[in-house]
Amino acid sequence: MKSPGLLERIGRRGMRTSLALATIPLTLIGALAIGLVTAALSTDEVARYHVRAGEQMTTTLAQRSDLALLYQSSFSIAETVDSLLGNPLVREVRVVARNGKSLYVKRNGEGSGWNYPAAPDEGTASAETDDVWLFSRQVRTAMPSRVDPNIPEAALLGSSSDEVLGEVELALSKEALFKARRSIFVSNLFTALGFSLLVVIAMLLLTRRFSRPLESLARTMHETRDGRWAEPQALDGPREIREIGDSYDALMKTLREREEELRELNQDLEERIRQRTQALVAANRELEAFSYSASHDLRAPLRAIDGFGKALEEDYGGALDPLAKSYLNRMREAARRMGTLIDDMLRLSRVTRHDMHLAKVDMSDLAAELAAQLREQYSDHRVDFRLEPHMQVSADPELLRIMLDNLISNAWKYTSKTAGARVEFGRMQRDGETVYVLRDNGAGFDMRFADKLFGAFQRLHGKEFEGTGIGLAIVQRILVRHGGHIWAEAEIDKGATFYFTLPDVELDNDADAHV
Repeated sequence: MKSPGLLERIGRRGMRTSLALATIPLTLIGALAIGLVTAALSTDEVARYHVRAGEQMTTTLAQRSDLALLYQSSFSIAETVDSLLGNPLVREVRVVARNGKSLYVKRNGEGSGWNYPAAPDEGTASAETDDVWLFSRQVRTAMPSRVDPNIPEAALLGSSSDEVLGEVELALSKEALFKARRSIFVSNLFTALGFSLLVVIAMLLLTRRFSRPLESLARTMHETRDGRWAEPQALDGPREIREIGDSYDALMKTLREREEELRELNQDLEERIRQRTQALVAANRELEAFSYSASHDLRAPLRAIDGFGKALEEDYGGALDPLAKSYLNRMREAARRMGTLIDDMLRLSRVTRHDMHLAKVDMSDLAAELAAQLREQYSDHRVDFRLEPHMQVSADPELLRIMLDNLISNAWKYTSKTAGARVEFGRMQRDGETVYVLRDNGAGFDMRFADKLFGAFQRLHGKEFEGTGIGLAIVQRILVRHGGHIWAEAEIDKGATFYFTLPDVELDNDADAHV
């Protein structure tokens, strides 16, 4: 069995818990992302600020280093360099003459040997390593707008203009950037976490406002599902939740009304069942009384008619003309036929009232036994009987024997005038259901009268085949009592095929089912 995923496990909890479990991690992740992004943006701005400051300090140093490079003396720039090194971020200051000789070098702390970028003709060059920014700028002479001829430098300054005297180099530490980055990240992170906490609290408060009425409604629905009708309570909350509560109240009201109607209908149905049961009991008693009357009271006159007719034929047969003898024989035959009809009516009644006991029966063995009896009874009628073995069914053994006896006897009877008579009994599958098939090549019947085939005392053939038309009616009633059905297909003089079903019934190995 596949284990549930994270979202499925969260969904099994309450709505408030599910929202909290989903919101808090997402909010914290969002706060961390905001802290990282804002820290990156802020530290980029700090880096640009320090680069601008380094360029400004390099420019100032270059402006104040022209005389020192002009006279090749570091005395005039010492004060400027010391003021720059007063900034703890300045790691090194270098003044280099145009011949490459370092005129003045001073450091703050350890570290040296950096490769400064080549100074451009104009502006300040910059580069960076893992721990410092490096700046360089050329120092040039310039013609002042006004030169006092009395100062010693006037002649030199006026002698040339825009001449490269050397360059200045400055190393600026990134330590401030690292500190700023950590400080900005921590401050932004705590700010984002604080804001996220406020958002989470606000969402939990909103969730509680939404979830409490829904949880109350859920408890009421659980009680209703368990059969405890609880009075619905008005839900407090947004309009949609109030509408849900009103809809549920209306539904509960409708369910109560339907339950009351169903209770009244059940009471009425129970009363009708009681009345119908009483009527059925009375009808069964009448049927039993009729059966008793048919088996005793009606048989006595018939036996008298047949007996006195026989006595009349034996004692006064010589005095009767042929027409009178014919009348007498027809009277006795009618009496015997009436007795047969009474016997068939009693058989049909017993089938309907028989107390069923379902058991596992091998229908193949039963059919083989019945066919053997028919071969012995009608020894002059040879039939090729083909049987599929091991057709196990769940049925009442006595009723199943009566049903098969009528079907197989019917096939035996209607093949009596067919040369090469053949009867086949097997099964097939149709639409996932087992259908049993009994097929013969006998007289068949006209399908236009198939609707009369299973009616009591309905016959589709003349006197050439004996019978009262009760056998197939008994077959149908037995199958209906088992929950099955029967139908037939035929063609005149080409045989008939009967199809019937018996439902699959699961029985215990050592116990029968009583129906």
